[in-house]
Amino acid sequence: MSKKFITIGFNIPGYDKCFYSYSSDQSLLDADIIIFEPNFNDYTLDSYQGKPSYNENKSFRLQEATRHWKRELSTALEEGKTIFVFFSKYKEIFVHTGKKEYAGSGRSERLTLYVTPYDNYQFFPIDLPPLISKGGSKLLFNNDQTFSTFWKEFNNFLKYESYIDGKIENPLFFTKTANKPVGGIFRVGKGHLVLLPPLRYPEDKFTKYDEKKEEEFWTNEAVKFGKRLVQVLVDIDKALRSLVEVTPPPQWALAKEFEIPEVNRIRKKISSITKKIDSLTVTKNELLQGLTKEEELKNLLFEKGKPLENAILLALRILGYKAERYDNGELELDSVILSPEGDIFIGEAEGRDDAPISIDKFRQLESNIQEDLEREDVKAPAIGILFGNGFRLTKLKERPEQFTDKCIKNAARLNAILIRTPDLFKVSKYLKTSKDKNFAKKCRQSIVSSQGKIVNFPIIPTKKRISGKKRNVK
Repeated sequence: MSKKFITIGFNIPGYDKCFYSYSSDQSLLDADIIIFEPNFNDYTLDSYQGKPSYNENKSFRLQEATRHWKRELSTALEEGKTIFVFFSKYKEIFVHTGKKEYAGSGRSERLTLYVTPYDNYQFFPIDLPPLISKGGSKLLFNNDQTFSTFWKEFNNFLKYESYIDGKIENPLFFTKTANKPVGGIFRVGKGHLVLLPPLRYPEDKFTKYDEKKEEEFWTNEAVKFGKRLVQVLVDIDKALRSLVEVTPPPQWALAKEFEIPEVNRIRKKISSITKKIDSLTVTKNELLQGLTKEEELKNLLFEKGKPLENAILLALRILGYKAERYDNGELELDSVILSPEGDIFIGEAEGRDDAPISIDKFRQLESNIQEDLEREDVKAPAIGILFGNGFRLTKLKERPEQFTDKCIKNAARLNAILIRTPDLFKVSKYLKTSKDKNFAKKCRQSIVSSQGKIVNFPIIPTKKRISGKKRNVK
C-alpha cells in the first residue's frame, strides 16, 4: 500500500499536489507521513525594534494557524504517524496582542498598539531546549542505521540554520564544533517526531520557466530527486514503525478481571477532556465566524472590490437604509438603497491602492441609473452615489483628497453624491454601538442634501461631562 504524504511549507519536487502553505487549514489525519517546515511567507512583514513584526490582522491569522498546526501535529503523533520537521532558521518576531490604547484627542490623538515576542517554532508540539539562530554547513552524523541512506544521499543538500542549546534524548546530527544538536528523534504518543537539518536543493537547476505557457515546471532531475527523497523517507518511516510495533490485545484480554484501575481513571479523564475540547472548539468556531462578521465594517478603511461593496451595504443598513445588490440577469447594480424617508439611490464603489478615485467610475454609475430608469416599474431616476476609498493603503491622516478634481466637478454636473468610505466607517461604527436613531437620521439628511458634492457627516456626539459641584442623588 502506498503511503500518503502531506507537506506543509516544504515543496518536494514533483509532489505539488501534496503541498500546503502554513496559512492552510488542511487536516493531517489522512496522511501517513507528514513533512513540515515553518514558512511564514504568506504573511507580509512590518518591523518593530529591528525585528520582524506582523500587523494586527496578520498577527491574528498567524497565531490561529500556529495553534491549528500544533493541534494537528499532536493528534497525528498520538495516532502513530511519523512527522519530519526541517529545522529551518529560528526567527524571533513580534505579533500584536489585540490590546490598544488611545491617548489625546483631535489631531494630537495617539493610538498605541501592544505587541509581544513570538517565534516560528510556537507550532512545535513538544518543548525544546533554547534554540539559537546560527547556521553553518559542516555537520556531523551519529551513524544511526535508520538514517544512514538519508545521510549518504542527501548530506550535500543539508546545512544547519539553527541549533539546540541543550541536550535531547536521541540526537542524530550535530554541529562540527561544540557538538550542538541540529536534528534528532522524539518519541511522542504512538508516533515519531523527526527533526532534520534543512534540505536545500538548487531551485535554479530544478525549475525552468516556459515562456509560452507562462508557467514554471520541475526539471527531470528535480522530479527524480523528489521521488528518491520520498522513497528514503518512506523507508525511514517503515523502520521507525517496526521498532514500536505491538500486538493488539486479544478479545479475552479485555475482560473485567484484567482491568487496571489507574488505566480506567486516565481513560475517563481523557474522555472528559475530549468532550470539553469538542465543546470549546464549537464555541471557538462560532466566535471566529462572529469575529469575521464584526470586522467586516473595517473593510471601509482599506478594501476594494466585493469586500468594500459588502462593507458599504452593512454600513448603510446601520444608518437605517434598506440596501441590497440588484441582479435580474440583465442589470447588475452594486447597491440599490432605499431610505426611510423614501429617497432611492443607486451606488457604485471604487477603491484605489495609491491614487484618488477618478472620473472613470461615473460611466458605470450613469449607465446603471439609465438602465434602471428604463425598467417599467421605475417612475423616476435614482440619485447616484459614488463611494470612494482612494489611497486605501495609506494611513487615514496622511491621505490627500480621495476624489480627483474632475470627479468632484462631474459630481456637481450630474448632481451625484460622493462619499469617502472611511467617513462612512466612523459614523457607522458609532451607530453600531450607540443605536442613536436621531444621529442616524442626521447622517441620512447629510447624504441626501449633498447632491453634487462630497458628504460631510455630522459630528459624532461625545458624552457630556457634568461640571461643578457633585449632585446629590437620593
